[in-house]
Amino acid sequence: MAALFEARGLAIHFGGIKAVDGISFTVDAGTIFTIIGPNGAGKTTIFNLVSRIYRPTAGTILLDGADITAIPAHHIARHGIARTFQNIELFDNRSVLQNIMVGQHVHIRTNVFAETLRLPSVIAAEVKMRRKVEEIIDFLRLAPYRDARVGGLPYGVRKMVELGRALACEPKLLLLDEPSSGLNVEETDDIGVLIGDIRDVLGITVLMVEHDMRLVSAVSDRVLAVNFGRQLALGTPAEVQRDQAVIAAYLGSG
Repeated sequence: MAALFEARGLAIHFGGIKAVDGISFTVDAGTIFTIIGPNGAGKTTIFNLVSRIYRPTAGTILLDGADITAIPAHHIARHGIARTFQNIELFDNRSVLQNIMVGQHVHIRTNVFAETLRLPSVIAAEVKMRRKVEEIIDFLRLAPYRDARVGGLPYGVRKMVELGRALACEPKLLLLDEPSSGLNVEETDDIGVLIGDIRDVLGITVLMVEHDMRLVSAVSDRVLAVNFGRQLALGTPAEVQRDQAVIAAYLGSG
């Protein structure tokens, strides 16, 4: 299986604090790779490096073999990376459809002249975008909320809308930051099935940060455990959960 994503010696220092300190891992195409660790371990910081919100102090980030370490954050979606956030970021006064449509804008190739004249190419592009978004709405079972204002929807539905917007970017690599955060047990089970479908049905590789070990064990192909910005263990979910360094980090060495 070929590596889609690779981090080599990834590090970021804030003054004297080494938030991430020499992390290396690869994510094979068509897999679900999960990063775990105690609070403050550096998990979301790694995500912010991958999505280029932070500029690394050291290290290299590769996607499909291409070096994307210096690519600005506002261009990262064009290279095939989309993400969700632990704290939902949506346009509350817009509908579900309009929020998901935002993700398709990365694929717009028309210009102001063509859009002003409403040339056939512009109309065709809009139809294609709308069709893609409708497919995502059906996939996420959001049809009952399609025209509803996002700000008035339940938390779990809003998380699905944010996921839909990320999928609308048509990524090669989807970053999910704590997808079970704020969800009950039943909703967490549902999101686990959905993550599997994103890999198996849509063919999208998933890189996830997650704290719910039940979900991690259910969906992950490989797991990286980190603490204090450094690697503790790397392997299958079962291998990592049995690792003594991981057990000590979560439960204490005493």
